[in-house]
Amino acid sequence: MWILVKKSDLTMKIDKVEKLHTVGYNLKDAKVTLNQDIKINVAGVKIDGTQGEVLNLPYWIGKTLADNRLGALDIPDMVTELKQALSKEKMVGEYQLSTLDPHFYIKLKQSMKGLDRDDFDHVESIMLELFRMRRGKLVKLADSIKLTSELYNKITVEEAVFFKSIYENSQEFERQIRGRTNE
Repeated sequence: MWILVKKSDLTMKIDKVEKLHTVGYNLKDAKVTLNQDIKINVAGVKIDGTQGEVLNLPYWIGKTLADNRLGALDIPDMVTELKQALSKEKMVGEYQLSTLDPHFYIKLKQSMKGLDRDDFDHVESIMLELFRMRRGKLVKLADSIKLTSELYNKITVEEAVFFKSIYENSQEFERQIRGRTNE
């Protein structure tokens, strides 16, 4: 009897978790510098500010203002963060994971949407190098230990789903191999 993880099951779990966390991330506050005086009241959301003022607004509102040139959204440079993350991952060694923000990949993918093709390809290659390195470490760890709070605090939301899937499948595989050996 073969035990396989359906690709669609893991993909669906990661998609759901990613969508949920993307909504949560979009609701988090971000700094927005207003380009002009604004007075808005839409669906109970009130924004009242003057040109040059810095407001803490939900990310989605800041993005909407920035897209309409009404404000400048202060967001981290994810390309720099990606390069730093890759460098840290290489430094911690083969059996350790560096700490990533739980929404690291979500923020990275959002920032990659605005890149031209050449820049996108370059950033994607760096992201895949980081991803492959971390995936290998996660597989080794998930085969030997449960997800501890210390480890959970170092990984992204997508990596947590992947880790749990590998751990559960590894445990089930071991049960299948062991069978009932004491009969």
